[in-house]
Order: sequence, then structure tokens, then C-alpha cells
Amino acid sequence: MKYSHNKKAQAVVELAIFGSIILVVFGILLSYVQRLNDQQYVQMEAFRRALEKACNTTAGASVQYTLITDRHHADLNGGLGKGSPTTVSASTNVFWAVPKAAEDAKANSLIIFRINEDEKSRSYDEFVPVEHDGNVKEGDPAEIEWSFRTEEMISSSDAKFDETVRKQESPSGITNTRVSKLSESKKYKIPYTVRVEDDDDDDENDVEAKPGGTFWEGPDSPGGELVQRLYRDTDGQYKYSSKVPEGTVVERTRQWQTGF
Repeated sequence: MKYSHNKKAQAVVELAIFGSIILVVFGILLSYVQRLNDQQYVQMEAFRRALEKACNTTAGASVQYTLITDRHHADLNGGLGKGSPTTVSASTNVFWAVPKAAEDAKANSLIIFRINEDEKSRSYDEFVPVEHDGNVKEGDPAEIEWSFRTEEMISSSDAKFDETVRKQESPSGITNTRVSKLSESKKYKIPYTVRVEDDDDDDENDVEAKPGGTFWEGPDSPGGELVQRLYRDTDGQYKYSSKVPEGTVVERTRQWQTGF
């Protein structure tokens, strides 16, 4: 009889150990599948947006499109609705030509960055003038070719999370209410340089053709820094936008009752 109890106890311990391992492995697998799905979605979204920008011009366009998005995933270890933000990015190049229209109009060459809900489009000519873009026609004197390059993006984030649980008792039961408040801001800066094109692959020795700067320049981004804040759209999804007012808080509430 004692031997039978020992076998049952051993089976319970083994079930607890291996059950925990299976749950951990299953959680890792789900996380991997989710990240893979997000990456594929962003790659296709970048291509679709680039194609739309390229074909919606008179003479066609060459579009270099970069899409960066912060997606909130469920976090079982976190608080109510806090989530775990993950940055996913993709870049694509699309050229759409309209031969007949191109005879009278020049095709555009665009560089576009979209970060979450904000998009910035600039012409390649702003950085590299026509005489240095490498498209030298027959009979024209050869000019020194320049190249536009974005450097490593600088980003930072700041989040504040607060969660409270209230319990209200009455003769008929107990009502528990959990309230979470999340505010988050993200900052992005994309430096760029314009350099003289050469034959080697060593970028460190390239000569700077003219002073560089930051891609996201404008009245809404002082110092070339894009500032975005978290909000919930009508579908309940977490998104980031520069149009969200400072101090915006995403509030989530959950309530459950126990009756007597």
C-alpha cells in the first residue's frame, strides 16, 4: 500500500514538472509564431504602400519605402492591458514607369518613412542634386556621383503604468474592480549623410559631400525628432501618433462579482 502511494506521489511530481516545461515551450512557440506573422505583415504592408505611392504619379516614380511599427502583444506576466511593445520594420523599393507620360514629365524619386501612424515623404533631389545623381546622358560631362544614406536610427521610450484593485462588499456579494492606466511616449530620430560615391565598400572612409541632418525635419518635429504617444483606436488596438496630446492615458477596466 505504501508503494502505491509513492508511485502516485511520483506521478504527480512528474506531471507538475513536465507540465510546466510543456507550457513554457508552448508559450515560446506562440511568441515566435506571432513575431513571424507580424514581420510578414509589415513586409507586405510596406510593399503595398510603396506601390500605391509609385503608381499615383503622372510619370511614375521610384519609391524607397521604410515602415516601422510598434505592436503591443499580450503579456501574461504584466498588468491589465499593459502589453509588451515590439518593434517590427521592413523596407522595400518600387519603380513604376509610365513611358508616354515620362516623355513630358520627369519621374519622381521618393524616400518615404512611415513610423506607426506618421509618414514623411521627401524627394531624393532634396539630398542629391540632378547633376550628382549618376544619371549622366551621352555627351554630357561626367559629374561626381553622390549617395544618400540613412544612419542608425536613434529611439527612446518612456512608459508609466499604474494599476489599482478595488473591492466593494454588500449583503448580496462582493464586487472587484481592476483599473489600469498606461501612458507611453516614443521618440525617433533618423540621421542621414550625403557622401561621394566610390568603388570600395568601406563607408567609414567615404568623403562627406555636404552636411547631413535628420530626415524627420519640420515644424512638428523640432530638432528632427519625432515624438509619438500611445492611444487606443476605435477597434481597441494600441497605436502611436504624433497627433496624440501630451498626457493622454489609456485606461482599462475589468470587473467581476461573487454572489452569496
